[in-house]
Amino acid sequence: MANFIVEDIKRVFSGGNHLSKLILINVGVFLVLNVLSAFLTVELDNKLLSFVALPSSISRWLFKFWTLITYMFVHGGFRHILFNMLLLYWFGRIMADLYTHNRVLQTFIYGGIVGGVLFLMMSIIPGIPLKPYLVGASGGVLAVMIATATLLPDYSLNLILVGPVKIKYIALVCFILSTVLDLNENIGGKIAHIGGAAYGLYYGMQLKKGIEITDTLNAFFNSILNLFRKKSTMRVVHNNQKRRSSGVMTSSAPMSESEKQRKTDEILDKISSSGYESLTKEEKDFLFKVSKN
Repeated sequence: MANFIVEDIKRVFSGGNHLSKLILINVGVFLVLNVLSAFLTVELDNKLLSFVALPSSISRWLFKFWTLITYMFVHGGFRHILFNMLLLYWFGRIMADLYTHNRVLQTFIYGGIVGGVLFLMMSIIPGIPLKPYLVGASGGVLAVMIATATLLPDYSLNLILVGPVKIKYIALVCFILSTVLDLNENIGGKIAHIGGAAYGLYYGMQLKKGIEITDTLNAFFNSILNLFRKKSTMRVVHNNQKRRSSGVMTSSAPMSESEKQRKTDEILDKISSSGYESLTKEEKDFLFKVSKN
């Protein structure tokens, strides 16, 4: 059975299902840190936490800059990670199916970064009681949740004992319960929640207009990564031969990105007005293929 589990995990990480990757990484880190904490002394346990958690001080963060990413994969308790992973799964699946897994991953990461940056900015304001460290995926999860609700506000989920409820109301209730009601408790974490939610709202509003705000950020990070990638010395030769039939050249032109986006928007409008069941097999197949990109 263990081999089957390992093979399933390998299959997830070798494919394009970024939602499952995020959940597996969060759960894996939670289990590893809890096992280690059971065998480490209190001092070593605190040192381990300080290595991956986001400190509430810009001066300390400068020497641990990686924590702006690692903090969002660390959780303080079982209820903390359970609540985050359930919300990420419910809303992430909707976003992945209709707007691709890549957008789920980018929204989670950038939402978590915005939440972490806002937390660091609050640390320079005197009088705000912040905990020494920030941990948790809540900023990224709320970014995915609010972005999904912004893109598909009338999409309904069937809740037990309640029935179909539009996700814009589910997202609003979850945001209020997790952030607004107990804002005075763990105010640093709530600030990160607000930062992630604000990013998700802005991202969703811009994407509805056809504007992909992550293009600039992706280009920036790719330019940095390219500095560390070994340049290939191999020469690539492209063979653009096209088949000829009876002396006539034939070719099939792939659909452009703008055409894909236009068709996707038309299908999403149809879902909003008539539901997913109203789609034709061709439209469902098209959404499935787009979600794999």
